[in-house]
Amino acid sequence: MKKHKINFFLFFIILYSFSGFSQVGNFPLSKYHLKISEDNLRIVEVKASIVAQEPYLEMNPWGIPPEIKEGWAKFVDIKSISDENGHAINYNWNNVSKKWELEIAKNSKINLIYQVRLSHDNYNWDAGGGIDGRPTVWADNTIFWTTAGLFVYSGDEISKKTEITFDVPENWKVSTAWVKLSDLKFAAKNIDELVHNLLMIGRHEERLVKLDNMSITIATPSNFKHRIDLIQQSLEKVLPAYKDIFGELPTANYLVCASKNTIQDGEAYTNSFHQMFLDKDLEYNKMVWANTLAHEMFHYWNGTNFLYSDDYEGNYWFSEGFTNYYSSLTLLRTGIISEEDYLRFLAFQFSRINASQALSKEKISLVAAGKKKIDNWHFIYGGGTTMAFILDVKIRTITKGQRSLDDFMKVLYSKYGKLGKPISLEIQIEELNHLTNSDFRPFFNKYITGKTSALEVILSACDKAGLAVSYFQSEFYLTARKDKINSIYRSIIKPLKSE
Repeated sequence: MKKHKINFFLFFIILYSFSGFSQVGNFPLSKYHLKISEDNLRIVEVKASIVAQEPYLEMNPWGIPPEIKEGWAKFVDIKSISDENGHAINYNWNNVSKKWELEIAKNSKINLIYQVRLSHDNYNWDAGGGIDGRPTVWADNTIFWTTAGLFVYSGDEISKKTEITFDVPENWKVSTAWVKLSDLKFAAKNIDELVHNLLMIGRHEERLVKLDNMSITIATPSNFKHRIDLIQQSLEKVLPAYKDIFGELPTANYLVCASKNTIQDGEAYTNSFHQMFLDKDLEYNKMVWANTLAHEMFHYWNGTNFLYSDDYEGNYWFSEGFTNYYSSLTLLRTGIISEEDYLRFLAFQFSRINASQALSKEKISLVAAGKKKIDNWHFIYGGGTTMAFILDVKIRTITKGQRSLDDFMKVLYSKYGKLGKPISLEIQIEELNHLTNSDFRPFFNKYITGKTSALEVILSACDKAGLAVSYFQSEFYLTARKDKINSIYRSIIKPLKSE
């Protein structure tokens, strides 16, 4: 295998950080070379040297509208596939499996040349998750890619390492969450990190935010670079707060792509997320854009890398709801939003679950709602946020203020997340029981896996927390009781130690 010359210190760091980057078991390092010419920003020429673990090639099926039947492969033209001796390998596209079938044995070394056409922005991407996950070329010629659309691979060996090299015009940047080996050479530590991330390529703006061993690159096209300071300031407040919630920050590189658009939305990936902003009155609508920023950042821990479930859809109430709870709470704890904005936001979450349960023709549990996330959007987000608040109040009540939902998140992160262990409903119940020396199974049976209306438990939690509630049908309004200055609510919103 061809060796690349790098200095000894860098080589040592890579070996130490990635446990033998150039070789994993019997699988050599996969290599991809991507070339983009200024003459045609919408064409990517790719040369790859990989081990085909299976006799087929595939692409990540996630993040593309189902009406595009071929998936990401629709935009790929295979030019040649050959073995390590240069002999051509026969292949055939299978419309059913959505894979290129190869006439080779398993674990064969192959060389691959293909071209990717960036014409995705000609398609409606709503059913693929929204345009925040659609490759495009912005007006300033900055190129935005989701890596699912770039890489053809074989097999999903989780520890397979990859080296990615770019050939781009002079003075261009390549912003990515991968480990940087040189200006245009990067390393992805596994298949998921390779094909489930973002790239920004061009003459865009970059800014680095760093705390402990976590580094976040903010990348914006030129028409939004005047907002990069505001984004940086927000992340510099949010990161220490998340460190306090989980007990530490992981050693990681992360990419935040921020762009100007006519809608506001965001989507998180393994080590990156893209957020679209309305470039108007950002100083006055932090509850929207800053909460999206904090929400997608929190997903790095919850729902993506550490706190995840084998029942991915059934866990949406937790991965989205708890993320929603902590993103808004963190904005208040760090002074980014006002208490008035926070209470308005929390009341809206109560309204979402109450209206969903009261108006739905077919009663459904929070867990079951995840099977049809788009149809149950308000129920999942509002219900999950509401359950997080109620559990926070319950934990603090039972333990007389000695424990909180923050402690529960620390336990899940340290006992499961850091060790790569999924968290099931059973584990959540067990850890809550252990933390509080009580039994949360009846609560879960009624409100998480059951279909009981949450109205009464919302009112009860607010009363215990020290919040006055006014509600009519699906409208909720919250006010902090002035006569309860040492209330549970006050303890919840109190800034943590690093803030």
